[in-house]
Amino acid sequence: MDSLYRRWAEIRKPSKSDYSGVDSDGYYFVDDQEFARPVFVSHPRRLGYYKQGIPARLANLAREYCVEDLVFEPSAQVVDVGAHSGEFGLWLEQFEVSYLGIEPDPVAHSALARNLPNSSLELVALGAKAGHARFSLATSTGDSSLEVGAGKSITVQVKTLDEVVARVFPEGTIAVLKIEAEGFEPEVLQGGAKTLARTELVTVDAGEERSGQSTAPACVNYLLSCGFQLRRVFLRRGIFLFSSELFTGSLEQPSGPESLPHYT
Repeated sequence: MDSLYRRWAEIRKPSKSDYSGVDSDGYYFVDDQEFARPVFVSHPRRLGYYKQGIPARLANLAREYCVEDLVFEPSAQVVDVGAHSGEFGLWLEQFEVSYLGIEPDPVAHSALARNLPNSSLELVALGAKAGHARFSLATSTGDSSLEVGAGKSITVQVKTLDEVVARVFPEGTIAVLKIEAEGFEPEVLQGGAKTLARTELVTVDAGEERSGQSTAPACVNYLLSCGFQLRRVFLRRGIFLFSSELFTGSLEQPSGPESLPHYT
């Protein structure tokens, strides 16, 4: 039944109440009085995230990434790996930070470029080393991945996190590094040793997206080995927030045994 629903959701036309308009390239957008401008989505199916309004969607995303109560200086540099349509960047706009969005899905990247036209954006996948790879497209669910499945796939350029960040942010600390690589978070981290050495906070989605397996053990252990401290966990999605010695702000410690699982 779930498979049938997903196929129906892929092809159904959204109702007029679901969106505010469509641009000349067919990208749907939503608009409301509480937000300064329209927000584009990569696929009509994703309009459902905005039923409670744009601010509610962005605030919910910030909660999931465990940063909802943080305040950033305008001088802050933020790196968003797996930016999709740029919702994390839209939430950060209130702080006027310098934002780098990295997204290899060309359709999602076009939505990203519409939402954050004045930011640094990269149409590239990240890995442990540079090269090229096959990339599976699952734009509507935000699950496009280097793990090639049975659906449509394309060839994408792969770079390391260090290579991309060094070009865009050649100096200074990285306030936040957000990673959502659909199961390839360990490879992103392996290609980012120099970036991690100057990063204050890392928030990483390590859910069960790599052949149904979580990447949490690999990500948690790697970041701990790099000197990071686990500070918060959003267990529903498997998102982990880490801080380094460079972070001088305040973060509450995770509370309760379920908030701080042990990984081996």
